[in-house]
Amino acid sequence: MMNVGNPITELRKTTGYSLEQLSVISGLTELEITKLGSGELKDPVRLSRLLTAAGIKQA
Repeated sequence: MMNVGNPITELRKTTGYSLEQLSVISGLTELEITKLGSGELKDPVRLSRLLTAAGIKQA
């Protein structure tokens, strides 16, 4: 289960992807990913895109 506090940190731990790798596979910028992780950017579409690119199944 992913930590709701910072799902990006948990995603990186779970998948082993670096921030740069997540950026490449998702098409999001590293800044967007960082902001999603910190909660500064609250965009469910971008978060879903990131999770899908990383191969995380969503409910």
